[in-house]
Amino acid sequence: MPLLEDLSVYEDGDVFTVYDHSYLDEDAEPGRGRLLGTVVRTADGDYVPDGPGAMFPWVSPARTIDDALAAFVG
Repeated sequence: MPLLEDLSVYEDGDVFTVYDHSYLDEDAEPGRGRLLGTVVRTADGDYVPDGPGAMFPWVSPARTIDDALAAFVG
């Protein structure tokens, strides 16, 4: 279970890719760590977490990226 400070988030428009940089996956891109999933900003301004690492409860609808990142930390 990663902590918030273990996450690296890379923004590409309305898609935020979330990595756990404390866990080095052999298939990961160097310096990024294990891919946990993505957060997508919808047209309504909500942030929707998705992926295998988004397994924890979060405030829904998430109005900020911080609220959505709660899905990736326990």
